[in-house]
Amino acid sequence: KGWPLKRLCAGHGQNSVRSKILGEKGQDIKVKVPVGIKIIREDGTLLGDMDEPGKTCLAAKGGYGGNAYNNYLGMKGQTYSVTLDLKLIADVGLVGLPNAGKSTLLKAVSRAKPKVASYPFTTIRPNLGVMEYPDLRQITVADLPGLIEGAHANLGMGHKFLKHVERTKVLLLICDIEGFQLSRKHQKRSCLETLFILNKELELYKPDLLEKPAILLINKMDKEMAKDEYNKIKEDLHNLQDARSKCPPELLPDQIMQFNKILPISAKTNSDDIKLIKSAIRETLDLEAEEADEVDEIEVVQNLKRGLIERGPSLT
Repeated sequence: KGWPLKRLCAGHGQNSVRSKILGEKGQDIKVKVPVGIKIIREDGTLLGDMDEPGKTCLAAKGGYGGNAYNNYLGMKGQTYSVTLDLKLIADVGLVGLPNAGKSTLLKAVSRAKPKVASYPFTTIRPNLGVMEYPDLRQITVADLPGLIEGAHANLGMGHKFLKHVERTKVLLLICDIEGFQLSRKHQKRSCLETLFILNKELELYKPDLLEKPAILLINKMDKEMAKDEYNKIKEDLHNLQDARSKCPPELLPDQIMQFNKILPISAKTNSDDIKLIKSAIRETLDLEAEEADEVDEIEVVQNLKRGLIERGPSLT
């Protein structure tokens, strides 16, 4: 089923009358939308990106009221079919294959109550949670439905899920230490292979995503033999470029992601791990903000210098 259709009609321009030579303009209609909505016309034209609170966009112009230029006859306004496309705006985006423990983690770090179960595709739509800190700081986290191989090509509604990652500031990749197998018909992937799969899907969907700050979580460390398995791949996780030879070529991305931190955790059972994750996320966001401020300061100084050069005295 497609999204529900709704027709919204603003008022038409009114004809001139004997008592009023200039016809009344049509009455506006204002539609309130959540932050993160993109307004796209049927021909693909982007009319507006509502990425800030209070932002407005004119989707269609109304008709003029009666006047000397239109024979005093009110005119009809523009008619368009538009799509309202929501991309969540969150500080952190949780990215992982199905059943990696993303919803469990969201539930542990915030007050969100996503559906949690031991089977794949428990999450079928994005969930938002808010992490709170003792100093009252809040950080928003988006739990995205699990990706599968081919998500970049829209397999498993990949585009519908991946688009929400674009506006996050930090990527939080979650891999199951035991790996993942979609079904009996599919080959089981190791923990290291699932990481390369996620890396490649992000790269193929939008290469710029690999430039975002990222944290890697190896989840379900409470499982039997998990520590032994982690010790086997620990060095590979910190040297992914050298670990490429251990994975099938078709799974490998061209560009390897760089992680600010790599943490083995148990989102389900270890509260100390949750504190460590929240601290790592905050630290990464603060570092990103500092770097952004430095770039802004450099641009301001360069603009000032450019202005002085252009307006300064010239020597003849």
